[in-house]
Amino acid sequence: MLLTSVILWAILLLAGAFLYYARYVEPNRLETEQVHVRISRLPAELAGLKIAHLSDLHLRNSRQAMTIGRQAVADIMAHEPDIVLLTGDLGHRSWYAGLAGEVLEPLSAEYGVYAVLGNHDLDHSAEVWVFWDTCKRSVVPEWATAMNAIGVDLLLNEHRRVQVQDKLVVIVGVGDPSCGYDDLAKALADAPRGDFNILLSHSPDIFDEPGVEWADLILCGHTHGGQLQLPRIGTPWAPVWRRRDRASGLMRIGEHTVGYVSRGAGAGTGARLNCPPEVAILTLSDGYAENLKVVK
Repeated sequence: MLLTSVILWAILLLAGAFLYYARYVEPNRLETEQVHVRISRLPAELAGLKIAHLSDLHLRNSRQAMTIGRQAVADIMAHEPDIVLLTGDLGHRSWYAGLAGEVLEPLSAEYGVYAVLGNHDLDHSAEVWVFWDTCKRSVVPEWATAMNAIGVDLLLNEHRRVQVQDKLVVIVGVGDPSCGYDDLAKALADAPRGDFNILLSHSPDIFDEPGVEWADLILCGHTHGGQLQLPRIGTPWAPVWRRRDRASGLMRIGEHTVGYVSRGAGAGTGARLNCPPEVAILTLSDGYAENLKVVK
C-alpha cells in the first residue's frame, strides 16, 4: 500500500513539474536561431546579407508577452541585421496595435523593416469565431498608422524594391492566407523579377498558391512550431491546412524556392514543449541545399 502511494505521488509530482515547465519555463526561453540559408543563383554581392525574422509576438497587456517582446527586439538589434522582416500576429488583437508599436519602435536596419499582418492582428481567431468568422479588414488602417509611426513598412498585398549593393531586392508581402486576406496575384502583378526575391506571409499555407516560385525565399510564422514537439513524431497539431511538417524550420518549395517558418516569439496559448520561442537571424549564401525537406 505504501509503495502504491509513493508511486502515485511520484507520478503526480512529475506531472506537475512537466506542466509547470511547459507553461512557465520553456515559453520564456527565447532563443536566437542562427540560420544559414543557401539560395540558388544568389549574386555574390548579396552573399552574407543578414535578415532578422520575427513572428507571432502576440503582444498584449501581459508581463510575459511584454518581456518576451522587448527581449526579441533587443536580440535582433544586437545582431545588427541588414533587413528586418516581421510576419504577423504582432498583437494578440487589433486593439494592441499601439502597444505593438511601442515595443517594436527600436527596430531598425540599413535596408528597412517590413511587416505583414496575421490573423490575430485582424481579429480572426478561435476565441472570436463565436462573434464573427471573417477578418476585420476595417482595422488595417489602425495597424498601418501604428507601423508607419515607427518606420515599419506594412505590406498589404504589395511589393517594395530595395537596392542592396547595386542589386535589386524585391520584397512582396501578402495578407494572411489563414483567413483569406491574401492576394498573391495582385501583389505580384507589377513586381519585377529582382536579383533576390522575398515573399512574406503570415501562414505557410501560401506555399500552395500559384506563383510562389517567383520568390527565392519565403518567410512565414503562424504555426508557433506546433508548440509541442514530440520525439520521433514531431508536432501532433499545427494550424495549417496541409502537412504538419511545415510547422517550423527550413524547407524547399519547388525547385529553387526556400521557405523558413518561424516557431514564433510568443504564443496565443502559453504552453510549449521542445519548441522554444525564437528570433531567427538568416544569413544568405549562394548554392543549392540538397538536404532540405520538400513540402510542395
